[in-house]
Order: sequence, then C-alpha cells, then structure tokens
Amino acid sequence: MEQGYDLTVVVRNAQKAEKLSSITPKFIIADITNPSSLANICQGFDIVISALGKSVSPNDNSKCTFNEIDLIANTNILQEAIKNGIRKFVYISALHSEKYIHLEYFRVHHEFSELLKKSGLNYSIIKPPAIFSGFLDMMEMAKKGQLINIVKGDKRTNPIYEVDLATACVDAIRPDNVVMEIGGATIYTRKQLYEIIQKEVNPKKSVKYLPLWTFKLILPLLKIFNKNLFDKFAFFLAAIQVDTIAPQRGQMKFEEYIKMKHSITTNRLDVNE
Repeated sequence: MEQGYDLTVVVRNAQKAEKLSSITPKFIIADITNPSSLANICQGFDIVISALGKSVSPNDNSKCTFNEIDLIANTNILQEAIKNGIRKFVYISALHSEKYIHLEYFRVHHEFSELLKKSGLNYSIIKPPAIFSGFLDMMEMAKKGQLINIVKGDKRTNPIYEVDLATACVDAIRPDNVVMEIGGATIYTRKQLYEIIQKEVNPKKSVKYLPLWTFKLILPLLKIFNKNLFDKFAFFLAAIQVDTIAPQRGQMKFEEYIKMKHSITTNRLDVNE
C-alpha cells in the first residue's frame, strides 16, 4: 500500500479481514482447502503473493496437513493464476527445502517451488530460515519456566522479522524469475535465541535442556497417534541440528522484537486487571 499497489487480501473469515482493515478494506473470504471457493480468485489481478502455509506451532490443532495447505492449496491458486494471466507470482518457501525433501514440511515447499518454476509465470521464491513470530509460543513456555532447549543449542540461524520479510516480498515483485534466500540482520545460536526469550519474559527461571535421544524416542509414537504433530517435530529436530543461515537482510534484531512483544502482552494484562 505504501508503494502504491492496490491491495486485496484473501482471508479465512470476516474476523481476519477486520484485523487487516487498517491496511486495506479490500478482502476476499475463501476456504483455500476447497478448490471451488478459489474459482476465478485471481481474476482482475496482476500480482499474487502467497504467504500461505500451515503453522508449525505445536499449539495449532487444525486437522489440515502440510501437504493439503502448502502444496495442494497453493497449487490450486497457481492454476487460477495461470488461467487468469497473472504477471507475477511471489511465494514464501523455506530455506534449504531442497536438502530435506524426506521431511514433509520441506518436501511440500520444495515441490510447490518446482511447480512454480515450471509454470511459465514470472516468479520470485523467497526462502527465509524462520520468522520471529514462529518463536512466540516459547514466550508462554518461558513465563512458566518450561522452555526447553534440545541438545547443546550451538547451531546458528538468523530468523527474520515478518515485517522485514514482507518488505522483501514487495521488493521481489520487480526482478524476473529469481530465488532469494533472505535472513535477519543478526546471526544467533539456538541457545542465544532461547536465552533472549527467557531473560525478557521471566529472568528468575532458566532454560532447561533435554538430551537429543529422549526427543528421538518420542517421535515414533507421535507418528502413530498424531501425524501432524510428528511432521512438525521432525522438522524442528532437523532444523536444530544444523546451521540454517541465509544472507543477512532484515533490520530488526530478535531481542528488540521479543521486548516489543512482551511489552504489548504486559500492557494488555495491565488493562484487563
């Protein structure tokens, strides 16, 4: 909107639209898991930006799978984009998805990226290592003294602030047929990220450590009883054992973000009290 684009957002319900009403009054309500609700959804538009993806949060209890949301739903949107002559398709994928296609989370991102490349549309594929908001669940765990770090936590990564990522997506409209790996300005170890959260939210508590072998024991049981949760934890387990660093681009630092989010939460609690 700031750069002069005429923006319409696709949301699940009117409540989601209301949250975005200060940005744009134009919205489409659609069930992206229902192909019929996507018919002609790209008609009249020039550019599609897909930030569509299933949450990796353990607290997300939705029944849809990574395959249904990240691959099938995005593929249906892509087909509508092709049919309606979209000039540019920007997609948010995942860093190193091509290296871990044996894991469901990475497989669906990689497969859709390949479909987009072969579609004939002008594309930009954005690949962040993680976004800051993906760590928000850990703030509640830290508050209760339940924040757990797996293994040593010495592997490095540079998650990016979602506003910085959004800016990158808009910038990615201009170049033709590119894949862009984009991370935050600062590189942290996993241990540092957890300790930043714990120190800000509840410094009287400390981060607990869990041996890797105990985590691996749980995974086979999850696969039997909760496939969605298994896919999330399998992704998480893979991510924490390697460095996942993208070219540094974002502006906001993780510690500033956590401080901001904690302040907002605290103020809300004060008002309620």
